Amino acid sequence: RKSKMATHNGLTIQIARTLFSSQRLTPSQLALYCHSIATHTQEQINSDNSNNNVYDAFHAYNAFSNLFPLEEILSQTIESDQRYKLGIPKSPLDGIPISIKCNIAVEGKELTASSNILKNVVGYDSHVTTRLKDSGAIIVGLTNMDEFGMGSLGINNNSVNTSMTKNPILSLNKYPYQYSMEEWVERIQSLSMPDHIRKSVHKNNGDGQLGDHDYHDDDAVILSPGGSSSGSAVSVAVGSSLASIGTDTGGSVRLPASWCGIVGFKPTYGSISRRGVVSYASSLDTVGILANSVNCTSLVFDVLKNRDGNTLEELGDATSCTVGMDVGVNVDVDAGFGQSSQNAWTMNDLTKESNHSNTDASNDGPQNNWLEGVRVGIPEAFSINECPPQILEAWGRTISRLEKSGATIHTISEKNISPTSVKMSLAAYYVISCAEASSNLARYDGLKFGESVRPNEEILNQDKSNNNWNLREMIVASTRAKGFGNEVKRRVLAGTAVLSSDQFHTFYEAAAAVRAAISSELNDAFDKDEDNDYGVDLILIPTTITDPPSIDLDSSTPDSTEAFQNDIMTTPISLAGLPSISIPVQNSNKHGHPVAGMQIIGRKKAEQKILHAANVLMKCDD
Repeated sequence: RKSKMATHNGLTIQIARTLFSSQRLTPSQLALYCHSIATHTQEQINSDNSNNNVYDAFHAYNAFSNLFPLEEILSQTIESDQRYKLGIPKSPLDGIPISIKCNIAVEGKELTASSNILKNVVGYDSHVTTRLKDSGAIIVGLTNMDEFGMGSLGINNNSVNTSMTKNPILSLNKYPYQYSMEEWVERIQSLSMPDHIRKSVHKNNGDGQLGDHDYHDDDAVILSPGGSSSGSAVSVAVGSSLASIGTDTGGSVRLPASWCGIVGFKPTYGSISRRGVVSYASSLDTVGILANSVNCTSLVFDVLKNRDGNTLEELGDATSCTVGMDVGVNVDVDAGFGQSSQNAWTMNDLTKESNHSNTDASNDGPQNNWLEGVRVGIPEAFSINECPPQILEAWGRTISRLEKSGATIHTISEKNISPTSVKMSLAAYYVISCAEASSNLARYDGLKFGESVRPNEEILNQDKSNNNWNLREMIVASTRAKGFGNEVKRRVLAGTAVLSSDQFHTFYEAAAAVRAAISSELNDAFDKDEDNDYGVDLILIPTTITDPPSIDLDSSTPDSTEAFQNDIMTTPISLAGLPSISIPVQNSNKHGHPVAGMQIIGRKKAEQKILHAANVLMKCDD
């Protein structure tokens, strides 16, 4: 049986808009449906009655750090209901439930970034939040994350009011049933009736459809959802939001999207304003989007991106890039781009799958020319020894899909993109990001910003013995010791070390040189010259070479250094500031994770090209 790239039955923005416009569904009904899923997949914190939660702690996926009250959400949807009734919706996002990562400011809500040091800090509306509200989108809550964005497993949450986020992919993959329009209407209407919400949970309709996401599995393994945008990915995967806004510093949108089987998009650095986003590493932080489809991602990006005519002063963000951005990137799979080319090529490790798949592609019809003239590069430097067979196989199948759609495949040799640069990128990323984090987080001292903590007995005694700490230093030490989690402390200390006068030249300058080298090599791959006689439009590599590890809630935190390898395929792209999208590819191997993420990369400001190619791939059959 032919299978598509998508891996589960997520509701898309396009379907919701169609149902709204035809009056078969209202935004209020959809909001209530999403809220009910969020409630029933959220562990109840500080609850006096454990029976209030249908799911036990093992099966609560905990996407949200702050799920907004239903009454507050419905107060937003009433206006959307009326606009659709009159046929005048504000935008394609009008009435669409969207979640936001908790390091992005929303007026009147705590801006915690999953850190105790920001407890009781109330935010204003960020650029992203303002754009979403102006478009009529329904913000349903703030999602869990690794503290300040530091982590790739979703386990570094230092907030006292939230539980660890868990990956729902194993349960979702058990039920790949695709709902029709009428089935979505029936499903949403039945679950948007408060009297029936609890009765419908865990009810299987007998045909693979679920009464309310029957995630319960006594034999399930708890997997990491990836990080740091863990809650954003899970909220989309389970259906409690139709899209989510995250941030990507070194892969924090693309990695969780890959592990949770959804789409994760990181645009060009600076293409979405960071005003109102808690800083981690300012030269790398990028607002990203997670959704069930490429078209959903495109619609959200079209609302959030900076547009021609906006000045940096108007945006209030010196990192914003406003020059030359494409306007209107809603993807049309019938529209090609680029010039036709010849000399199709595939890497030796990947050609077997590609050639096998092309033998029966003669009846694919229009699929053959969707990407006609597009040149896709496969860099040898990213085919590293640690890449497991199932990832290589998924990579090969994705190449065959590109060829079947009319694209030509070209090798990018090791002389163009060096394996040394790729491998050193990971170390360079952590040196640079830790250094910038050390600087950015210096403001959280309990005096200027952050929850102030009075010196404890241990620090007071230490002061008596050393006799060299003043009161200010004791307050800062107490505040940061209690307010920061272990991973944040490690990275701040590392960043402080590499910025010290005796280490700066050895580490930070070397990391900056590696960043310049990998940025130059990746950008040069898109240009045609005497050393690179083809010049590609896109680059295709895996999103990650690792499967999500299991989370043992009773054991100690996994080694943070080992977790760094999860980012080896994403950090080079972040260092170069290039746009990239991760799309899910079904794993045909029965062993290992059920889905692999493939990453499509373009030159700066080429969002339209990578969204177009990703959309074509998501529509392709094996």
